[in-house]
Amino acid sequence: MSLPTMPPFAPPAPAMPLPYLALRTRVVSLLAWAALFALLACAMRMLLNYPLCVNDEKNWIGIAQQLDQGVAWPVSGPAFVNTLRQAAWVTGSSHAEVMPWMGVCGVFIVVGGLSWGYYRLGLKTLVPVFATLALSSYFWAPLLEARPQQWGQLAVFLGTISAWRWLQHRGGLAFFVALPAVAFTHILSHAVLVFLCLVLVATHGIAQRRWSLRHLAIALLCIASFAVYAWPGGPYTDMLRDLRQAHFQHWPLSLPASLALLVAVAAMAWASRRWWHGDIRWPAAALTGLLRHQRAAGWSLCIAALLVLTMQAYLLPPAAWAPYGGSWIRFIVFQSGNLLLAGFLLVGAGRWLGGFHHQRIDPGMARFLVCVLGGVALLGLLAVAASWWLLDTNWMLRVLNYGIFFAAAPAALGMEHVTRHWPRWRRGLLLGAGMAASVLAVVRPPMLLGC
Repeated sequence: MSLPTMPPFAPPAPAMPLPYLALRTRVVSLLAWAALFALLACAMRMLLNYPLCVNDEKNWIGIAQQLDQGVAWPVSGPAFVNTLRQAAWVTGSSHAEVMPWMGVCGVFIVVGGLSWGYYRLGLKTLVPVFATLALSSYFWAPLLEARPQQWGQLAVFLGTISAWRWLQHRGGLAFFVALPAVAFTHILSHAVLVFLCLVLVATHGIAQRRWSLRHLAIALLCIASFAVYAWPGGPYTDMLRDLRQAHFQHWPLSLPASLALLVAVAAMAWASRRWWHGDIRWPAAALTGLLRHQRAAGWSLCIAALLVLTMQAYLLPPAAWAPYGGSWIRFIVFQSGNLLLAGFLLVGAGRWLGGFHHQRIDPGMARFLVCVLGGVALLGLLAVAASWWLLDTNWMLRVLNYGIFFAAAPAALGMEHVTRHWPRWRRGLLLGAGMAASVLAVVRPPMLLGC
């Protein structure tokens, strides 16, 4: 097996950039994809009566009504709920009447933004990516449901791409708009974006063996964006109080001790920078070892993922399993799309690291996906570990909602490799069955799934 000519963390060698689609073609394509998914979302609401079960949309309608009555309420997405209230006031409609249209418009914006982001990654066609994304309920659930995370996921996706392009001296000024915007949009999305951007800064600085003003600018803006939480009477005042009194009541460390621990970890990482910089060949050595023992590495990854998911399943409350009625067969059937995506991702990751991707994606952006997917995996591990002491225990699953946008490109590569010799009808049948299973898992028709 041929090895990649460039380690995933190494500085990019001067090379001719891969050709991109013309701007007009890209715009037409992203509008077409956005319109297609918006029509699907509209059809699900009108024909399948989505949402059939109580979800966050009803909760946000109740929150908006409480705020209109002057009741102080902990809000995790101030920009979202204020948009809902203003739209209801301008149109003279109720919050319940406005919410479905916000959901459909959100689908149009999110899919259009996703399309633009994938083009910025250098992808030449979006059909395999969206076909692979559609396999997962972790794509459909946050996409269809009108809530702050619907906006926040797109902001995290585009914000991290912009941050990397800024570090690569290829534009990226949009990052300095995206980060402040997401700080007011959704508290969890803000935390995820800051974490991933700091991961990108660290990995890029280590690869370059030097730190520049561009690294400093991203790091300072990430730190400065937390000022929104210190704003007296600001948008998160009640939310922070609720976090302290309810969500973190069992957290073993006090706030000062938690901050001191974070500072200590950062100081240790900075103190060890000579080791990272002194042996810059370690990424290539690690990659060579993975490729030499690809099957063993794949099985090890599967076992590790299974252990983490088992821990997450143990932490989930009984209500999370209620829709399946205690049937493992029903659970596997309606999770088959997610299982397909996971399998394609595993195959695609091997070919990705093996250097077979250079004809489909900009090598510089390929290194970006390696770094950001590593950051998502690390954040997922931290989330499932912290869930032992938090009120809600599904934080790793929430992190997966953000990671799936980044995982779609290597997963699409794996899907094309697995089905490369299949006739089109067989590939379409497999992808259609996986998509149908995930859509039904999200819509939850009463004759198949409970609420």
